[in-house]
Amino acid sequence: GVNDAPALKRADVGIAVSGATDAARAAADIVLTQPGLSTIIHGIFIAREIFERIQNFISYRIAATLQLLWFFFIATFAFHPSDFAQPPADELVGEPWPPFFHMPVLLLMLITLLNDGTLITIGYDNVKAASSPCRWNLPATFLSSTMLGIVSFGSSLLLLWLVLDSWNPDGLWLKLGMKSVQYGQITTAIYLKVSISDF
Repeated sequence: GVNDAPALKRADVGIAVSGATDAARAAADIVLTQPGLSTIIHGIFIAREIFERIQNFISYRIAATLQLLWFFFIATFAFHPSDFAQPPADELVGEPWPPFFHMPVLLLMLITLLNDGTLITIGYDNVKAASSPCRWNLPATFLSSTMLGIVSFGSSLLLLWLVLDSWNPDGLWLKLGMKSVQYGQITTAIYLKVSISDF
């Protein structure tokens, strides 16, 4: 009623229920448009779902960024395709293997675009609201995201080493019964691996 307006004005967060007088509505910070207080409870659960989505976004962003940065940095400077056993001249497709590992710019742009598309979907992720109030635990979030990034980039480096060593007669690739691959197939395999582990 009108008598509640001064109290609503002085409160930290004044809430006017549905059907309140115009004076109470004007003095309140929040005006409920539906009868009862269930709207507040519903709003709390929506806020907790948003919190979970933000947590998922941060985890994904950290893991994906670390994987991409570490993998391409180490792959470029530590893996030299020309130092590995290469296909014989009669089986070589395309140019001789380059002195350092690189991927076509188009594939790198595609990875970046698909990565951004994946981030957009996190905003519509189907999450379950926590039953208790949410609190940030940034060290745990950073640690778990870092571990995910390490696993992703480590497996990408392992695949790169295996496919670059595919022409080595004593290499693990041939021992596994796999067929030797050309450099173009190597870049395609790495693109697919990075894309799958990144998205």
